[in-house]
Amino acid sequence: MTTAVEDIPLASDSDCTRSVLRTPLYLQSRGRSIFGWLHQPDSMMPGNDQTEKPRHGVVVCLPLGFEQLHAHRGIRHLCDRLAQNNLLTLRFDWDGTGDSTGEDTDAERLSHWLENVRDSVRWMKEHSGCDHISVIGVRAGALLASLALENIEIDNLILWAPISSGRSFVRELSVIDMMSETRPTEVVTDGSIEAAGFRITGETAAELSKIALTKTKPNCRRVFIAGRDDAPPDTKLSDHFVSLGTPVEQQTFPGISELLIEPHKGEIPAQAIHGIADWLTHQASLNEPVYGGNETRRDVVRGTGARLIEAGVCIREIPCRISDEPNLFGILSEPESTASDDLPFIIVLNSGSSYRIGPGRMNVEMTRRFASQGFRSLRLDFCGLGDSIAATTAMENDSYASSVFRDIEITLEWVRKQFGVRRVVLMGLCSGAYASFQSAAQFRDPALVECVLINPLTYYWCDGMTLENAPTLELIREHYYMNSAFQPSKWLKLLSGRSSIGFAGAFRLARQRLQSLLRNKKRRSRPENVQSAHVCHPTCDDLAADLKNAAAANRQVSMFFSTTDPGYSILTCKAGAQARRMVRRQQLSFTFLDDADHTFSRHSARNRLIESLCRHLTKRYSK
Repeated sequence: MTTAVEDIPLASDSDCTRSVLRTPLYLQSRGRSIFGWLHQPDSMMPGNDQTEKPRHGVVVCLPLGFEQLHAHRGIRHLCDRLAQNNLLTLRFDWDGTGDSTGEDTDAERLSHWLENVRDSVRWMKEHSGCDHISVIGVRAGALLASLALENIEIDNLILWAPISSGRSFVRELSVIDMMSETRPTEVVTDGSIEAAGFRITGETAAELSKIALTKTKPNCRRVFIAGRDDAPPDTKLSDHFVSLGTPVEQQTFPGISELLIEPHKGEIPAQAIHGIADWLTHQASLNEPVYGGNETRRDVVRGTGARLIEAGVCIREIPCRISDEPNLFGILSEPESTASDDLPFIIVLNSGSSYRIGPGRMNVEMTRRFASQGFRSLRLDFCGLGDSIAATTAMENDSYASSVFRDIEITLEWVRKQFGVRRVVLMGLCSGAYASFQSAAQFRDPALVECVLINPLTYYWCDGMTLENAPTLELIREHYYMNSAFQPSKWLKLLSGRSSIGFAGAFRLARQRLQSLLRNKKRRSRPENVQSAHVCHPTCDDLAADLKNAAAANRQVSMFFSTTDPGYSILTCKAGAQARRMVRRQQLSFTFLDDADHTFSRHSARNRLIESLCRHLTKRYSK
């Protein structure tokens, strides 16, 4: 049995005057399903008799690549603000990105993306009941929207920090690719680019390089350019729209850099969001109504699922409401044929503050591959991350919130009730690995049979810690220099005096390593972490005790490491003896992957990880 999300009334943010109804759905575009969210004002909620219904709709076109992943939180807040201003707002994932069907290596990327814009506008016109439509394009989304809208009429086009040239965008991605620490040694001959975990093919790069904003002629009544305050105004762009006879306004706003940095550091660009929303709300108020408030009643749009092919197998994906309070959202991937009850259900957790698709869209690729192997799986957003909305903005974006264990418990219960499963596997990268491991160490639920940890960086966390002061940081630094000890080039650098730490630093690290080993021997006499009814962060930093608890609960602990990542060294330093005992008893396993960084940002490394995970799961659970 599967459950799709329909309507989700959510708690207001601390700065919201009205609640927002957010509905996940799949739209059809060029015969494929693209995933989106419809943000509706509270006047659209069932049972609400207010007569003021939205008659102006907005379509938001996201950035591309890693910028789309990083900007997710800020753009969700923009869509909420627009809905609070009585503007029905749709945001969608481009074909082959986010939760949409397709892959980033598919052919004809550009033509698919342009049709995504047009089909989203048509959908809003046909299904929302709105008489007027505006489009907001962010970064590369601004370039694509402006080009796509030459063939379809809208009211207003808003370009937020637009990328004015596809050529410059491709060049920027190429620089990021060349600066990657894991760039392959062989020369790339097909023109493909991998920037921060996301790929574009040579064909797509060539197509993008041919387009520019100053060559587009969007069919719109007005243009609003929301420029960035850390760059000079692009007067060429505004002059271009003036030459077309299109009224144009231009303002600069701060915050675009904070919107696009790594998710755990990202901030909401409130000034830009309010500026864009206020301008668009004012323009919408100038439109003459076509009908009276009581003449038309629009029903709330309902959520739908998607069907796709993965590894030659038909699978389906369904957006799922797991809980209202706390708000928990996820997307289910399952084989279209009935999944075997003998196979466990896999829950894939957030990595850091990235939303459910994961770095480089890794979680999407994983869960779809699992479904092709017969496993049901769920990519989950913890409350305060992605599209699981927290009660206030202060509760957002915490990679190691203690509430994650509450969220996991609720999800375990939901999975059991909805699917009748007897076994569940928790899986996650980095902070998701930590949450999986501590759940295995502390939960009493017998349905939890295994935790799969991918590049864990810490096994212990407590409230008040930050990524900058975590106790494992010294071990991570130590791991780097200890690895360097086996590289002749590093010794030559030390002997020549060009090393950043020098002989004194090298001696200090060796002494710290010895002290760490001695501390871990003394820890045997300390009281062990104990399981409790209320699961939270562990009471003390005792990795050996946590491993014992997981083993005592008959749970398998499976770890997958990049060979250059420090997680394995941290484990052996803090609980080497216990780890060896569990390996001998086949309660703990290790898999190591070469040529991979912490987030498996290269597709080849990510694919090897997913293949290793599939082999592990199939060998362990398939008869």
